[in-house]
Amino acid sequence: MRRRSDANKLGSLEKLVTGLPASECAMEITVVYDEAQTHAWAVEVYKKIQGILGAQVVRGTWWNVADLGEPGVLAGAVSKAIWSDLVVVALSCSEGLPLPFYFWVNAWLPHRVNGVGALVGLLAAPVHKTTQSGRLKRYLQSVARRARMDWMVGERITSDRVFRVIRSF
Repeated sequence: MRRRSDANKLGSLEKLVTGLPASECAMEITVVYDEAQTHAWAVEVYKKIQGILGAQVVRGTWWNVADLGEPGVLAGAVSKAIWSDLVVVALSCSEGLPLPFYFWVNAWLPHRVNGVGALVGLLAAPVHKTTQSGRLKRYLQSVARRARMDWMVGERITSDRVFRVIRSF
């Protein structure tokens, strides 16, 4: 499967999910989010995928970043990410995350089947860009590259806790 390494536009989500091997039987999706707004954004994407493939073939597990510090939750989230066709990371920040998030990534990354699946980043865009802006996006892109997963990103500017779409699927 060809790897997409850049941010893709609206129509690319359909191409991405229908190009995955699981699109013909069942698609396993792991979603990691950090707050109610990013959860809602991930639900939007999840419903789009259900609309493309059919609700009966899409199965998802949902994990809050704040809960990844619990060993049992971390173990479950790692296990699901290893076997998921699609890993969605929906975050309200554009920079660093709590340490358990990085433990989660480092635990599933070496065990993925190379070249199968996709990583989708739903990220808050930096409001004031600096030379350090976008570190999280670059980190997730490198994770996708290392796992030989397809990569897509959607960004939204946060202002007063309200998301405004600037680039999405």
